Amino acid sequence: MTQMLLICIGAQKAGTTWLADYLRKHQQVHVAPVKEVHFFDARFVPQWCAKYEEEMLTEFQRQTALLTTENCGDPVIQQRLHAMLLRFRMIANPNEYMRFMSWGSQGRPVLFEATPDYSMLGKTGFQFMREIHPDVKLVFLMRNPADRFWSSLTFNRTHNPKFDIETMFDRLLAREDFMLLADYGRTIQEAQSVFGEERIHLEFYERLFHQEAVDRICGFAGIGAKPADIGTRSNASRDGQGMPAALRARACAAYAHIYRAIAGRFANDLPESWLQDMARFKL
Repeated sequence: MTQMLLICIGAQKAGTTWLADYLRKHQQVHVAPVKEVHFFDARFVPQWCAKYEEEMLTEFQRQTALLTTENCGDPVIQQRLHAMLLRFRMIANPNEYMRFMSWGSQGRPVLFEATPDYSMLGKTGFQFMREIHPDVKLVFLMRNPADRFWSSLTFNRTHNPKFDIETMFDRLLAREDFMLLADYGRTIQEAQSVFGEERIHLEFYERLFHQEAVDRICGFAGIGAKPADIGTRSNASRDGQGMPAALRARACAAYAHIYRAIAGRFANDLPESWLQDMARFKL
């Protein structure tokens, strides 16, 4: 029986890591051994994502430099390095992607990976994704655009105290890759032009942390629903400062077309925070 390939294509800071952590514990799912595979984005939006190849190579070199005669026999270390080597083989041969995804799967019916930057793909990238395996489905998570952008900024500041949000705010708000990551309507349109509506599951971050949402994703993947650890968050920013009203207004104005596109698709079935921002800023 052909294993299903389930790919979470984004969005960034919208719960993709939390979903991967949940599915990693599921007996019917094999999650890729590298947290974010960055295969399709590195090939089809290299202007923004080719850097990940170099970053993975740098990390591989760092880890191999830590090898000693005492630890080189550790199976955990060996598996980690072997997974990275398998990932590098895709650079020259795209057929290695499925070998990488199925490595260690032990026949589990669903293979899963989550790379938020896949949301930047266009029709050509999604077509390649569709053709790489006979049975591919997509999950796309969306989050209030202003909240998602702010979470990205505060996450950067958490990991780099020198990151100045005030200085970077407008610069990143207007940058092409940040706009692509936020443009849910474009991503959905491009993906559906290849996969159709039946092979894409859409969910909101604001509703993800409820068992009903997890059950819907499991049903879409054709696996049994398992209780989720609803109270946890993955990669959460430790910056407790809320988004200042003036900055929120600027973000909502920049993303007005995204709010309207998703509102048009979901009518009034939007999370409350989306509706509040649309009303407050007359979007």
